[in-house]
Amino acid sequence: MGNRVLFTILFLLLFPVVGGAWLIGDFQIPEKKFVPPPIPAVHSRANTGSHSSSSSTSTATDSGFSDPITGMEFVWVPQGCFQMGSPSGESGQNSDEGPLHRVCVDGFWMGKYEVTNAEYRRFKSAHDSGSYNGNSLNGDKQPVVKVSWEEAVAYADWLCRKSDRKYRLPTEAEWEYACRAGTTTARSWGKGESQACKYANVNDLRSKKKNNFSWSNFSCDDGFAVTAPVGSFRPNAFGLYDMSGNVWEWCSDWYDSDYYKKSPVRNPQGPASGSNRALRGGSWINSAVGVRSAIRHGTRPGERDDSLGFRLVASERR
Repeated sequence: MGNRVLFTILFLLLFPVVGGAWLIGDFQIPEKKFVPPPIPAVHSRANTGSHSSSSSTSTATDSGFSDPITGMEFVWVPQGCFQMGSPSGESGQNSDEGPLHRVCVDGFWMGKYEVTNAEYRRFKSAHDSGSYNGNSLNGDKQPVVKVSWEEAVAYADWLCRKSDRKYRLPTEAEWEYACRAGTTTARSWGKGESQACKYANVNDLRSKKKNNFSWSNFSCDDGFAVTAPVGSFRPNAFGLYDMSGNVWEWCSDWYDSDYYKKSPVRNPQGPASGSNRALRGGSWINSAVGVRSAIRHGTRPGERDDSLGFRLVASERR
């Protein structure tokens, strides 16, 4: 109990409460919620051909495959290099987004969408994503929320045991590379905030009216007050949906605010140890500052929240 009290005192000194929310960098996190480059070279992957499908065998083409257990769709993200982090002067930049540094990643399969409630309930049939302010978060096509990092990893391990592929959470480097999809702007659709509601589920006019969050909102209407069914908005150039907004997405890395100062160039895996796991992408409750390709956050691996979800990456067939 003594350590917990000491931690609370230190946290309050470092991150004061402003207007009922934790103030971190330039954006706020409500007490019970997370509010916290050159275009990459594109290389065609080798054609794996098609394979007969069974209860545990996926069928792949050059553009994608569907997992036969859950029906989850994956798209190929080609290898390449990019500038990771945010450039000096980007609006809303936080100190953990620098320095801007070159990173190269190998190609990988990535979930076309965030993992949905229906897909997760194949693993835990009783899972309930609940509701927020009278709006359900529990629809089959909505992204699963209230899932900890440990539970997301357990889901990937469960799917590995049933499949001919290895599934896991993406690294932070893979995640940002996939999110940017060759762009160097603050968001994959460009600099303008006015286009957000075409590409992402964010804290917009509808959310502001329904949820009355105390922080700023996008001045557009994306049509949803809480999480949206996956794929409701336009994809990025890699064909991935909801990389920004909808839900924060767990990554495999330990979170370290200074990691970019020592990150390797090739396939960085994050720190060897830590106390928090990395989250990326922002969510349905975030304003413009929290919905950027470079935004980072970290929290305890056991944390569950109605703005926390995940997507998976997959290997070639084993």
